[in-house]
Amino acid sequence: MAVTNQTKPYQKTFNPYLIWRRSFGEWIHRRIPPSKNIELHLNNIFIIPTGQGLGFCFVLFLMFIGAINYETSLAFGLVFLLLGVFILAIFYTYRNLSGLHLSGLTDDAVFVGENAEITIILNRHGKRTYEAVQLSFDNSRKVVANLIEHKEQRVSLFVLTSRRGHFNPGRLRVETFYPFGLHRAWSLIDLDLDCLVYPKPVECDLDILNSNDQDTGKINITHGNDDFYNLREYQRGDPLKHVAWKNFARGQGMYTKQYSSNVDDKIWLRWSLFTELSEEDRLSRLCYCVLKLDSSGVDYGLDIPGCLIEPNKGTAHYHSILRALALF
Repeated sequence: MAVTNQTKPYQKTFNPYLIWRRSFGEWIHRRIPPSKNIELHLNNIFIIPTGQGLGFCFVLFLMFIGAINYETSLAFGLVFLLLGVFILAIFYTYRNLSGLHLSGLTDDAVFVGENAEITIILNRHGKRTYEAVQLSFDNSRKVVANLIEHKEQRVSLFVLTSRRGHFNPGRLRVETFYPFGLHRAWSLIDLDLDCLVYPKPVECDLDILNSNDQDTGKINITHGNDDFYNLREYQRGDPLKHVAWKNFARGQGMYTKQYSSNVDDKIWLRWSLFTELSEEDRLSRLCYCVLKLDSSGVDYGLDIPGCLIEPNKGTAHYHSILRALALF
């Protein structure tokens, strides 16, 4: 009897929460598209009762049942009065966000594992005040902002980075429970923020830079006693001991001897330095080498697949190499 191996076909797991989350994210993206500057208004503010608000309504319902049962006009009046407060709280809670202008700034760059500082700028127009406005990202603590005396306030939110490359902290949650905590007015806005995340530096032995084939370096013209390099016309202030007196005696003019020394001050950070490591581990070691070479003041270049940066030094060169490593 022949035996055949039958494998069950792959079945996708049905997760209603993930489906709802994806659908909600697509709807929010259409409703509130990314923008550098966003004003909160009727189309991007949502409001729902809080747990306290629902409890408040339940108590009003019990009071209403009691008023009907005992036929007490004073109880009816109290129920309708508190119901009016509940309804008015909807407008005041909405008003505490409506008209608020928000924009954001980010750090130029951070390393993996560091917190990216996101600066949120809140502006108001006219005399309207805003109190107890809470701001947060998914992976940050809430910060409370108040615009009462000043027309602008800046608050900082810190979001932990976990991957290199371009980092977007996601949508900013803006919410308020003011004035009574019966309602929650909120919005999810995308301020189109972007921060560059460099690889995490991992310490390594820098002797590997000398053990590999490196460029022989540029020729540094010095006034020492190394190998003779060239002759140039005499300039006022040149040491007399470097003057080519034999040429001068022959009537060939006054020249100064130049000497040179080969200095290995050009170092290449090559992709082949850490062949036994994974891609991310290589980038982390190269990042560490960049930090050390930049502090030492030598010229260094980068040679990785798809990117070649000639040896140089300085702040601009330092950031260009780290950027290349971050976006590799």
